[in-house]
Amino acid sequence: MKDAVVDMRDLADLMPMHLLLNRAGVMVSQGRTLAKLLGGAARLEDVFIPTNNIGQPIRFDDLFSQLGDGKRIFLQLRHHQDVSLRGHGVQVLPELAMLNLGFGICLSSAVQRFGLSDSDFPPSDLAMEFLFLHEANRAALTELSRVNTRLAEARESAQILSITDPLTGVLNRRGFDAVFSKAFDQRDKNPFALVHMDLDRFKEINDTFGHAAGDRVLAEVAAVLASEVRSGDRVCRMGGDEFLILILADRPAAVAQNICERMIRKIGAMEVCPGSEKVSASMGIAVSDSKRILQLPQLFEMADAALYRAKASGRGRVVSWSEALR
Repeated sequence: MKDAVVDMRDLADLMPMHLLLNRAGVMVSQGRTLAKLLGGAARLEDVFIPTNNIGQPIRFDDLFSQLGDGKRIFLQLRHHQDVSLRGHGVQVLPELAMLNLGFGICLSSAVQRFGLSDSDFPPSDLAMEFLFLHEANRAALTELSRVNTRLAEARESAQILSITDPLTGVLNRRGFDAVFSKAFDQRDKNPFALVHMDLDRFKEINDTFGHAAGDRVLAEVAAVLASEVRSGDRVCRMGGDEFLILILADRPAAVAQNICERMIRKIGAMEVCPGSEKVSASMGIAVSDSKRILQLPQLFEMADAALYRAKASGRGRVVSWSEALR
């Protein structure tokens, strides 16, 4: 038995990641998989940088002192520093050492960079199984991330739809109540005007030209309102032909008056249907006043009273609430 000789070709197949080297750093034998990394180099230091366990370079002479006693060896590829090897070794002769190496956490990078496959690892090596699990886990996490992104987008879309009027694209009453309640709580610092708008004789359009024509008019009116307000203002369709407008400004009464007059002019210039009268709008304005208004519904009542006065005064006009309207 002691006279048995190991054929280096058998060793290369049995241990495809082995390295046999002498104290001069010459690589006497190498496994078939390791050979793919070495590219025909003869000396270890031509392709590897010996390091300690925290990646700091060490001298080649110190490599032999780490052999045996379970000490790990670390070798970093010079020209592919994202790939490093780790393993252990023994001295088979005073001047000859046998190392058995592996890729560790660099397995994925090594497989991709050097085109390794299952045949490059011995049957007893679980490297490819771990790589498969790693890739499967990454694929699962990627898909989970996509699902979470789609769920977040769907949730955001559902939230937007829940506060949007489907016909006109402006806020519905639910969405408006949320922004209006917030504005009411901050009225001391940020005054605003609430506008209640109603189309004049809209029922006649529906009765004469049908609901499709009426829906088109509502959509065009909403577009006019949305085009005239500023970025911080909000437009809401309460239902039917009634709209609410929230206008935030330091001088809300004057700003709201100007905006409403422009809206009325543009709505009055709209082409409804051939042979029909021009559509018009009446508006009532109520301005926030923290000293007098203690509850949110009071503003709605004030804007509604101003709107009623606008309609009673001839329609197609805007009226601001005052104490005389009580």
